[in-house]
Amino acid sequence: MTRVNGGSPRASGRYESYFAGQVCGEERFELLQAPDGSVVATGEQLLEGPHPLAGHTRYRAVVSPEGRVLEVEINWLVGTRALHAQHRAKGGLWHVRIDYAGHVREQEGDYPPSCEVMFNSPLFQSFALKHYVLAPGAEHEFAALLIGPPYMAVEPGKQLLRCTGAKEIETALGLLPARVIELHDPSGTELPSLIWIDAQDRVLESRDGLSADSPLIQRLVELDEG
Repeated sequence: MTRVNGGSPRASGRYESYFAGQVCGEERFELLQAPDGSVVATGEQLLEGPHPLAGHTRYRAVVSPEGRVLEVEINWLVGTRALHAQHRAKGGLWHVRIDYAGHVREQEGDYPPSCEVMFNSPLFQSFALKHYVLAPGAEHEFAALLIGPPYMAVEPGKQLLRCTGAKEIETALGLLPARVIELHDPSGTELPSLIWIDAQDRVLESRDGLSADSPLIQRLVELDEG
């Protein structure tokens, strides 16, 4: 994965991942401001058992000055199995090339202006949430391209988000005001997520499922704003 020439640091940080109350990995990320105004996000996820997605993932994404995801590159290593996926916007289309075990798979489909790109990282949740007014009581539905295992391919669908409240929460960064967001798959195929975001729409914590005893949690524990 290539680094941005002339890019300036914008933020970096670390999320801890939990499964059933046990720390089982982390995600480190960096956001760089490119000379053309776009943002380049790079990250690395290291997850161990009992996390259901144990493995080593490295990703790089390019986000336009308007906040539209233009590219996503993913390298995913599970044991000795390695997968490389390249996603790229081409006009109103989204093109995917996946290299795995000596085989190549390609996808192409519509990528309308109102569509979001979602991947298993709090950064992508934040990229999407920034496009919506999220005061308590707000509700929005949008088209989404969902990138995920086992092949890091795209599954088109819809997402429904609701802002259900606002309160202060205790974080590793101190006591912070946060809004509470529910993110649903209207088809019911995927579990909903419960997300706490700060005033900059940055994800402070996210959970798979809406209950307090959700086993899968990601929590922001370090942040350096450049």
